Amino acid sequence: MVEAEIENDNTDNIRDKVFYENNVLSREFYERDTAIVAKELLGKILIVGELDNFCGGIIVEDEAYYGTNDPASHASNGITPRSRIMFENPGIAYVYFCYGNYYLLNAVTEKFGNPGAVLIRAIEPLFGIQNMMERRKNEKIIELTNGPGKLTMALNIRKEHNGKNLTSIKEGIFMLDTDKFYNDIKLSFSSLAYKLSSFKLINESQIAISPRIGIKKGRKSLLRFYLKNNKFVSRK
Repeated sequence: MVEAEIENDNTDNIRDKVFYENNVLSREFYERDTAIVAKELLGKILIVGELDNFCGGIIVEDEAYYGTNDPASHASNGITPRSRIMFENPGIAYVYFCYGNYYLLNAVTEKFGNPGAVLIRAIEPLFGIQNMMERRKNEKIIELTNGPGKLTMALNIRKEHNGKNLTSIKEGIFMLDTDKFYNDIKLSFSSLAYKLSSFKLINESQIAISPRIGIKKGRKSLLRFYLKNNKFVSRK
């Protein structure tokens, strides 16, 4: 489906459907085992911005991080100024600066007091593509968001998003339940509905599992998940 057609849907009041509270993933979604949340976030839609100016895309790759038994996790040494947020309420954004170059976005998981987070590694651009191109200084759609640092630059995710509530439209960053969103738009927005139809009800056969990328510890844990045939995944 041509991205420009979906952008036209956006101007035709699709934004009202995007910013509909009932289509946002609930806190209960995140209040579960981190690997399960990571797998089920695939195909969901990340939205950043306000009603009149937002960007977003379909999550196609992510990684799960646990607590004290996960050497690759920021929470492996318990509660620190940086890791504290991983012990807090599920469904909030954990954003940190990585290697002095870019921000990374995570969704906090598990029950309060039990650390966990899902790193969002790649999305397929859906809304606000022109803004993404300008921020990334790149007109190749395939290269806009195929990596955790690339997607935060494209979506303008900054330190200010750290601690924001992902389960509400009120704080400018949230995740849409693709199935609910699709059912809400399928009769009115044909091009967008067609695009989303392939991301509904994703099953295990569509998901590839591998070790996590770019870490020094815990490299053997199979906690990276991505959609097998999606061209926006950072690395197959």
